[in-house]
Amino acid sequence: MEYQEALVKLHQLTRMGISPGLERIEELTRRLGFPQSQLPCCIHISGTNGKGSVAAMLDAILRQEGRKTALFTSPHLQCHTERYRIDGRPITEERFAMLFGRVYQQIEDMVAEGLASPTEFEAVTALALLWFADENVDCAVIEVGLGGLTDSTNVVEANLAIITNVGMDHMDFLGDTIAEIASYKAGIIKEKSLVVTAASGEALPVIEAKATSLKRPLYRQGQEFSFFDTKLSQQGTTLNVRTGKDYYRHLQLPLLGRHQLSNAAVAVQAAELLGVSESSIRAGLATVRWPARLEFLAERTPQILLDGAHNCQGMEALSTALTDLWPERRIVCLLGMLSDKERQKSLQLLLPHLSRVVVTRPPYLSRSEDWYLLADMCRAAGKEAVAIEDNRAALDCALQTAQDDDLLLVCGSLYMVAEIRKYLEEEKNDVC
Repeated sequence: MEYQEALVKLHQLTRMGISPGLERIEELTRRLGFPQSQLPCCIHISGTNGKGSVAAMLDAILRQEGRKTALFTSPHLQCHTERYRIDGRPITEERFAMLFGRVYQQIEDMVAEGLASPTEFEAVTALALLWFADENVDCAVIEVGLGGLTDSTNVVEANLAIITNVGMDHMDFLGDTIAEIASYKAGIIKEKSLVVTAASGEALPVIEAKATSLKRPLYRQGQEFSFFDTKLSQQGTTLNVRTGKDYYRHLQLPLLGRHQLSNAAVAVQAAELLGVSESSIRAGLATVRWPARLEFLAERTPQILLDGAHNCQGMEALSTALTDLWPERRIVCLLGMLSDKERQKSLQLLLPHLSRVVVTRPPYLSRSEDWYLLADMCRAAGKEAVAIEDNRAALDCALQTAQDDDLLLVCGSLYMVAEIRKYLEEEKNDVC
């Protein structure tokens, strides 16, 4: 099977939609020889925001320690193979196609036997586990797709379960209250898991109860570990982290935003529990990269800020970063949001920072219907706004609107931000 053929067959599984439950992935991995049981160490990361950042930090830290590390994240930015990495390198197209052929054969057999077909995300989860097992990795860092309890990644038995935070997102699948959503996030805690969390408020008692019921040690931000004496800049952040065991001074992090301080503290505590040295923690944090999350393109004119913030918590973090780092800048925004997000609340957080808005449609997704209504919402709030469906044309309009000293902000949907980032890279390569 060739790579493009594999992608076509994979995307055909989208007809199964989002279908929570572990029965299909458990059967699929059984037929593949239980690859998840062959992973000597598994770090499973859930939460509403910050999952990917913490995953990237831990991957960088563990690689500095010399461990052979696997990383599984979603969604990808520009190429599907970005979702699967070993030692920082994505899977090759050839290896992906070969492994998907093995996975797809089992899916066909399941369907032929009258069993329910696995979903697209279940297929890619199985593929990731199969590759990591084949390559005999030391540690697998796995980001939850949705929730935790019934997410396909929950076939793993986490040595370390991390819950970054809990907010209102994916309510149609996870529940209408923080406590209900937290119960899904806490579902990744298993009988052998150490547990680290930055959750607070109504979510924390739910996580505490789950850890207590399984008699698992729990490390809570603000109690067992904390961060303080921070410094924020357009180049990155500096922080100190105190754990019950050690005190890490002047840690350097190139990722922007006050919210990354919490993520970094979680990563430090997690790494310490994994027995990682201070020097590796320090070096890993200093080298971590996580594109399209407050990614600042300072060398461009106008300067551009790319951020995949797509829910209220993400927009709040973005709003805080704009206040902290660009309080006096005139900001033109290229905005695209999916229809199943809390768009009105998100706009209330974002619009006070903006002078003009160009609204565009997130690509490829049925969840992008009524995209143009965002422009009406912006105008109703007193902001000048235009709606342009084509992403590239919208980018051109935003660039023409922004003056040299302005900041061009691209945000609202990771899918749209990824598309814009691709256009910017193509433009840069053409110039070079």
